[in-house]
Amino acid sequence: MPNSNLSPQEIFDKREEFGLENSVEMLTDIVETDKDNGKRKSAIKFLASIIKYIPKLNNECFITLENILISEINIEIKCEAAKALGKLKNEKALKPLKWTLEQKSANVDLRLATLKAIMKTKFKETQITIFINELDSEYNSIREYVKSQLVGLEPEILIRLLLDNLESETISNKHKSEIIKLIGYELSSINISFQDRDYIKVKYPEVVSSLLRNKAVLLEQIIRNLKTEDTELIDSATLILKLLSPEINRDVIKLLLSDDFIIRKNAITIAGRLKLKDAVESLISGLDNIYSEVSVASIEALGEIGDLSSVPELLNILNVEDISFEYTDIDMKFYIMDAVKKIYSSNKGANFDYLFSNLESNSETLKESIAFILGDIGNEEFTDPLTKLLKSKNLDVKKNAIISLGKIGNINPITHLIEILEDPNSYWLIKKVAIDAIYNIFQRNWYRITENNIEFKRILTKHIAILIDVLKKSEAENAKVKIGLIKFLEFYGDEPALSALLARVNDFPRIVRIHASNAIKKIEDKIEERLGLNNID
Repeated sequence: MPNSNLSPQEIFDKREEFGLENSVEMLTDIVETDKDNGKRKSAIKFLASIIKYIPKLNNECFITLENILISEINIEIKCEAAKALGKLKNEKALKPLKWTLEQKSANVDLRLATLKAIMKTKFKETQITIFINELDSEYNSIREYVKSQLVGLEPEILIRLLLDNLESETISNKHKSEIIKLIGYELSSINISFQDRDYIKVKYPEVVSSLLRNKAVLLEQIIRNLKTEDTELIDSATLILKLLSPEINRDVIKLLLSDDFIIRKNAITIAGRLKLKDAVESLISGLDNIYSEVSVASIEALGEIGDLSSVPELLNILNVEDISFEYTDIDMKFYIMDAVKKIYSSNKGANFDYLFSNLESNSETLKESIAFILGDIGNEEFTDPLTKLLKSKNLDVKKNAIISLGKIGNINPITHLIEILEDPNSYWLIKKVAIDAIYNIFQRNWYRITENNIEFKRILTKHIAILIDVLKKSEAENAKVKIGLIKFLEFYGDEPALSALLARVNDFPRIVRIHASNAIKKIEDKIEERLGLNNID
């Protein structure tokens, strides 16, 4: 009999010399009796490796490993036993492996080792369902592992089994959400896009049939479990329901009238993602819902759908004359503005006369909102209507008009913006945004100077000269206004700007002095660099 003090590695290496059956016996003895857990763990690993040479002892090894998996206290030993059972590929191991997963005491390492062993042993419908059950695991590593194995299945098999489990009343809503995500992921992995649904119908007819058979369950579970903060879930739900459209469109629209707040809100979100034009009327009726979440969801859905007919209804919410009666949730205004912008952006060549006409409204809130929208859309044709708003006495209207002119970038309003800077009665904030707008306009047009557009260069040089004069006379001006002018001249000024900047190097507060000094240094460096290049030439 070989020396009992041999290590598992030595026994495995000399298995032919000792005899395979003797080697198995020696390794088994170490597993069952040795007090050194490191040695026992190594023995388990080599026990599983040696079996491929003597298949007839597979059952005998299985019994040893099963006992270890069930009765052992040390987790590392149990994990090694699970791995070894996977190498045996003995279907008898499925029962103890499944039992291990059912134990609450099984930690993440043991669960992962057990799942991998099941995968190696057999991976048919029963085992696939075990993996689907683990989509609800509290451990991220478990969830990622089972997902990676499940998506390797044939799409027809995976989606059918996921749908079967989605109907179960024993699984949690969180679990159902994970199933919906995986269905969406699988659909995206087989090249589904919203434009080529015919492809999947031809390539994977069984997938389409399974989804259509379960459309009621899918819609119910999606509507009940949708969470707007879970973008992965929303994207998967949208992909699934796009594939089922138009068969589920009418059902979605019916749910828009649900008395259940959650169901209604989620149905609104889905109607928007599916761009259901037939839902517009119902969505408009939800704009003044007592629940602000429903109103916001309705606004966002109308923006997604992009029907121009909803613009008047959306803007009507903003059409208030008395600011004290404005909606309690000020964010609502921004949701509306974003929705209107999306609607016009999705309708290329749309007429903007309706927006222009509302710039004559008595509602300052409506005018400042439209000014903001026009700037975000950014068409050149908005320049004149926005320039007219510069005469408004309302600061918010004027501010948004100035900001929007800066976004659009047409040079024509610069003269009017400079007039604001020169007006001693202009509020400092309006002056500050006017400087920022001028800066943005210069940024968008400076390339035309580098293209040697002489006339354009003359116009911009004239504006720069006026702004130099404004800074020179700005001793009593607000510090933020002065800093804005200084930053502008730092980039677009040249030698003529130095006198105005020098006039500000002793100003209060200190931050003005710092910016003025930095600007002077930048301009001097620019001049020096230019002179150096000229000397080289």
